[in-house]
Amino acid sequence: MSLNRYTWMIASLSLLMGTHAAIAADAAPTGAPSTVLAKQGGAVVTLEDMDAFSARIPEGQRAGFFNSPTRIDGVITNLLLQKQLAAEARKAGLDHDPAVQRQVALAAEEALGNVQLQRFKANIKLPDFSQLAQEDYIAHKKNYLVRGKQEVQHILISTKTRSEADAKALAETVTQEAKAHPDQFDALVEKYSDDPSKTSNQGHMDNAGDATKYVPEFAAAASALKAVGDISPPVKTSFGFHVMKLIARTSDTQRSFAEVKGDIIEQLGKEYSEKQMRTYTDTMRNLPLDGNAEMLATLRTRYGEAEVPPPAPPAAGH
Repeated sequence: MSLNRYTWMIASLSLLMGTHAAIAADAAPTGAPSTVLAKQGGAVVTLEDMDAFSARIPEGQRAGFFNSPTRIDGVITNLLLQKQLAAEARKAGLDHDPAVQRQVALAAEEALGNVQLQRFKANIKLPDFSQLAQEDYIAHKKNYLVRGKQEVQHILISTKTRSEADAKALAETVTQEAKAHPDQFDALVEKYSDDPSKTSNQGHMDNAGDATKYVPEFAAAASALKAVGDISPPVKTSFGFHVMKLIARTSDTQRSFAEVKGDIIEQLGKEYSEKQMRTYTDTMRNLPLDGNAEMLATLRTRYGEAEVPPPAPPAAGH
């Protein structure tokens, strides 16, 4: 959720919050530790306000969010602004406006609903997943395989400055030369490669089989090279044609159950909690629903007539 979303929520709830923070700070007993973080124009932001704000951030993201003086400053600035705006609204009597009161009530319902979901989640009793985790590991052992890495040296024959047919023909020529003289691959990179990075890396690509790092065709071709020194056939990608030489390769390694047990149990617990929460909310969603069809139909035009696009011109010849 963006900071703008947080600011909107603060604005919606600011009338509901009122001036309790300022009153509490002023009424604190002499010698009591102050929880006031900042004051501006009569508005006060307290540590309790910041606690309430932080509750809207997913627990796992809170530490990262507040590990930034700039973000903290932004939150406090926005809170102070919203409190000052709310004070002006109360002076203007807007808090007595029925429409505003309904907005505040709706915001309160949303906040209370979220708190109840958090409360329900916190009270979920997780079963012992040890046995299930072991079964999951056995059934999906390949998911815990750490793939080996391939380092390749490649020559790029670009299609930016030549036709695809010419690029392919040149790549095939380069492949023949590389297979005939694999020890001269450095010279072939220098002579033929259109990759501008060759001046700094001489065509070397680390972990070339990683499809998240390289285009899929390139990664697949790199992974297919098995023995150090193997030369690939020309490989077509969006950049052109590549000729690769395998420089180094590490073997796949299987992570043991002991290594991944904690991660599996954490994931199983997350899935269990999500299922319990879905069941909890679906029970409410599936209660008998009594809708006012006539009133519902008015919503289409209640907030203004929708613009109807003009009809498309007839096709030529019709």
